[in-house]
Order: sequence, then structure tokens, then C-alpha cells
Amino acid sequence: MLLNKRFSDSQLVDEIKSGNEEALVVMYKSYYAMVKSFILKNNGSEDEVEDVLQDSLIAIWRNVNKKEFSLTVKMSTYLMAIVKNLWFKQLKKKTRFTVVDESLQEKITADDISTDHLDQSVIHQLVAELDETCKKLLSYFYFDGLENKIIAEKMGFANTDTVKSKKYQCFKRLQAAVTSQYNKEDFFN
Repeated sequence: MLLNKRFSDSQLVDEIKSGNEEALVVMYKSYYAMVKSFILKNNGSEDEVEDVLQDSLIAIWRNVNKKEFSLTVKMSTYLMAIVKNLWFKQLKKKTRFTVVDESLQEKITADDISTDHLDQSVIHQLVAELDETCKKLLSYFYFDGLENKIIAEKMGFANTDTVKSKKYQCFKRLQAAVTSQYNKEDFFN
């Protein structure tokens, strides 16, 4: 029985991969206080803590069981990345979307989101958790190298200014997710 033992992150991954659901119970008990603290500090309730933690554990179960899964950060860091993304999505649904002042836009380059030390799997995970529009737009621009005019055509945007504005908003969401969820120690050896 797992419930009375302490497990390393790799042991938890192994237990999940073997189908042992008790690993989720262990994680639930181990990380509940951390998740509760985050949710309550960010305008959440006790009921929302339960929901977000359960949804996060389900996401971990699914992700760990993917063939290509590799845990490259601490389990607590990985869990909190998922918790924060789920919680921020819930908050976004509760509040109105804020329009970004386009006059504050700056030129964003691929160098802004990639460094030699940055763990690319974290970026891929965070991009995957963005809405469909942001996923496509960032992928077209940063990974496929498409010009704004082509992106506007592919995505049905009115013009290149719309692409620029939306790209800026999407990049800022990605940047905020990275900086709010991770410390530089998570990425440097």
C-alpha cells in the first residue's frame, strides 16, 4: 500500500505508469496544502481547490501515460504548472478579457522565448495549454517562420495588424505563465 510511504518523483511516475491509482492519492495528500495556498491567495474558494487539484491530477495521469512523457522538473513544479494554468483559465472565464494597449507593443523575437538553458518541454507544455488560436499563431510565427500576411490568411484575421496584436497577447500569456510558474533555478543546471 502506497499511502504510508514517501516516494521520489520517479517512483510516483513509475506507479502511475503501472496503473496504480494510489499514487494520485499520495500526490493529492502531499500537494494539497500547496495548491490550497495558491488558489486561496488568488481569489479562489475551498471547493475550487478540490476541483482544480483533482483536474490537475487527472492531467498528470494522462500525461505520464503518454509514450513520450519525461519528467524534466520536480513533480511539485510540474503539478503547480498545471494547477496555475487551470486556475488562470477559470479566472479568465469569470472575468472580462482585458484589451491590451497596442501602443505598448514591442518587437518580440524567438530569442525572447528560447535560451540554451530553457527546458523546451516546459515551453511546449505551456504552449499546448494555451487556447487554439494562440497555439496556432505562435506555432506559425515562431516555429514555421510564416509572415504575418500569410498567418492572417491562414487564420482568417482581417489584416496583419490583427496578427501583430493577437501575437503580442498570446506571447504575453506564455511569458506570464513561464515567469509566474517557474524560477530560474528550475531551468539552470
